[in-house]
Formats: sequence, structure tokens, C-alpha cells
Amino acid sequence: MKTTAGKDLSEYHLSLLKKRNITTPLEFMTANNLNKLLAINVEDIVNIKRELQPLLVSSAKLNELYQPEPFNYSTGIKELDALLDRIGQPLRPGRVWELCGETDVGKTELLYTLAVNFVSQYKESNQQVLFIDNKHSFSSRRFNQILLERKLDTATINKCLSVIHVAEVTTAKNFIETLEGMLETCFTYADNNDIMANIKLVIVDSVTASFMFMCSNFGRNQGRYFLTELAMLVRKLASKYGIAFVLGNLTMSYDSDEDGTEATDELQFQTGSMLGAYWSSVSTLTLALELPEGNNSDGLRQVNVLKNCYGISTGSCVLRITDAGVI
Repeated sequence: MKTTAGKDLSEYHLSLLKKRNITTPLEFMTANNLNKLLAINVEDIVNIKRELQPLLVSSAKLNELYQPEPFNYSTGIKELDALLDRIGQPLRPGRVWELCGETDVGKTELLYTLAVNFVSQYKESNQQVLFIDNKHSFSSRRFNQILLERKLDTATINKCLSVIHVAEVTTAKNFIETLEGMLETCFTYADNNDIMANIKLVIVDSVTASFMFMCSNFGRNQGRYFLTELAMLVRKLASKYGIAFVLGNLTMSYDSDEDGTEATDELQFQTGSMLGAYWSSVSTLTLALELPEGNNSDGLRQVNVLKNCYGISTGSCVLRITDAGVI
């Protein structure tokens, strides 16, 4: 990679770039913190990028800009995959999903199942899951039970459990720090020599738990700041590193406002979303997990589409909670 801006990059610089999977003009142009990585002045990096820009434009190819058949994951749940196919939003690298529902409806069970199904299906390619537990209720025993109910051998169970990494966070700040650490790891270990660099799915149970106690005026302002930081981190990890997210979120229903009159749709939206209107712009798909009307005793749950940025925004399917997870 020769330039006339300052010194030519040395073989040592090129080896550093190669270790971070930065081997093309496009990758060099979009990489961050190159001055720190290469120990070069920011001005020199800017000049090098300026000289590389014509190469980037002239070498662009149509098949690099447009991929007609991007890679899709499977949730491992037949009815859910069918619904996602109907609405045009399969689970895919870089997608950000939100799973909403009231307390005890079964959100955690569905999140556990998605984690287990993911590592079970993609264990050969070493694709791993980061499960962020904001509620301090993570149950490794439940994960083990789900795998045992599927009649898997001990070696397979141990393999699946070893690639589900759990991070318990106590505050919104800890939550932010966890994702910041992941972002740093993705950049530093882009050659996949680190466990965190192999994480392709992040599941959060639940986003709300880190923010629901920020109810004072100061707390709300601090909460908005942390939500903004969280949104930017999620979007960067998704768009730049192709990590898929499934974010659990608590919703609550209100039939009336404080003076006892019937609540307006606007009030219901603001109170029901828990994290406010701003957060609703983060996800590409929002699903609601609910009890089917008139039936709440046999494990049945209904999944409704609330928002879809890439296709049809209505649809539903019925799932069942079993000892082997959600099916």
C-alpha cells in the first residue's frame, strides 16, 4: 500500500493491518483508530485515505455492492421462521430485534431457546452467543435441561454450553461498558483469535432492567444519555461487524390515566413502551409475546409483529413453551 503522503507504510504496518483483516482500500478507508494501531499521526492517516479514495471508486464492483442472496440464520423454531419469511425479515447478521412482553409471559424462555438453537445449529462454524443478563436471573440449569430434553449426548451438550457466554450487568453503565468492551474486542481481534470475536448473536434479558429505576428528573436525563450511548453501540456492532441482536424489553398495559379517565393512544404508547419513543427507532423488528386470548394454561403463546423496517408490519404465529424450550 504505497502513498506519497508522508512515509510509505512499512512491512510492519502492513502486518498489523493484515492481523486486523484490513487488506483492501475499502477496509482501510472505513477502519477506525488507525493512528493508534499504526502509531502514525492522524494527519498522515487522513492524507493516505485521501490518496486511496480514487482507488476505492475505480475498483468498486457491482457484486461487492449488492448481494441478492444474503446469508440468513434460522431461529430453530419452525412457526417463527415461517412468520419471519412471510414478513420478509429472517434473522440475519446485522439485524436488531426487540422482543416485548409483560412480566412472566415467557420472554426469557424464548430468549433461552433462541440462544440454544443458535449454538446447536452453528456449532461447527464456531459461531457463539453472548447472553447479557440484566435481571440477575440467568439459569444455566434451564439451558442444560433444554439440551437434555432434546436427547443430545454429553459431548454435544458441553460444546453448546461452552459457546454461550454470560455477562451479568448491574447498571446501565455496566451495560454500556460491556458493549464497549465487545466493540474494542471486535476491532482488536478481527482475525478471530479471541472468543469475543466469534460472537455473532447478542441476546439481552432485558434492556428495561437497567433503566426502569431511573425515574427521578436526574435519573431520566441520565437514562436518556445511556440509551443514546446504547443505541449507537448496538447499531455500530450490528452494521459494521454483522452481529445480530435480540433485545428483551418489558411492556406494561394501562387502561386509564392518573385521574381515572380513559387513556389516550398517545399516553398508552408512552407508558407501555417503558423506554420511550426514542428507543423504538433502534430495532429493525419488534415482536410482542402475548398470551392467546382465552387460553393461558397449556404453554401456548402468540407472537405478534409490532414493527418491521424491511417488510410487512403485521402478522402472528402461535408457539408453545415446553421442557425442551419454545417450539
